[in-house]
Amino acid sequence: MCILYLVRHGQASFSADDYDKLSVKGQQQASLLGEYLAQKQLTPDAIIAGTMLRHNQTAELSLAALNNAPVVVNDARLNEYDHEHILAVYNPNLATPSQLRAALSKQADPMEYFKAVFISAIEQWVLNPDSTLYNESFNAFSARVLGVLETIAKQHDGKKVIIYTSGGPISIITSHLMGLKLDRFIDINWSLVNAGVTKVVARGKGENRELSISTLNEHHFLEQYPQQKLITYT
Repeated sequence: MCILYLVRHGQASFSADDYDKLSVKGQQQASLLGEYLAQKQLTPDAIIAGTMLRHNQTAELSLAALNNAPVVVNDARLNEYDHEHILAVYNPNLATPSQLRAALSKQADPMEYFKAVFISAIEQWVLNPDSTLYNESFNAFSARVLGVLETIAKQHDGKKVIIYTSGGPISIITSHLMGLKLDRFIDINWSLVNAGVTKVVARGKGENRELSISTLNEHHFLEQYPQQKLITYT
């Protein structure tokens, strides 16, 4: 039986010029994730991460708590969709981090404004699944994510694998395995906690292999510190 632990990266640097970098809180989340993995006495046979900085920072900080962890193997198919580009296609006035900061500064509730705009931008991307306006269409994104999931499960039959990725890929995988429409993946995406863990179990072999969700969005190890407000979604 293959067991895949899908880990969402720690909090990124929202609205900063370089989003793809863990915030101070994101670093703390990753370290606490490592303590949780160590307490589970998890001994992974393989570790795979996307090529984004936030994926690899989360991996480095969390794996420091594990003894003799395997070397991280990078696979770009685990990378997130380009949310900045999707926002830019939806509204060119939000094309850069500085433009987004300026727009947020004018709002009474910046996060609610961002959520509304972001969801609208994603819906436009999803409702035009093969549009060439995007660097990567929604259908192409979904195909690469589900493709890498199948590849990893096939190549690591009978093994435990930790996978560091983002909310988008985890949401697509979750939707697919639960029989939900992929075009509603954002409903799951918006609820995934930074550094949360989703467990996928693969039973059977070859054409008889069946993947299923065992646990979704585990993050109780962050809830133990309510005063530090470690439950974040970016």
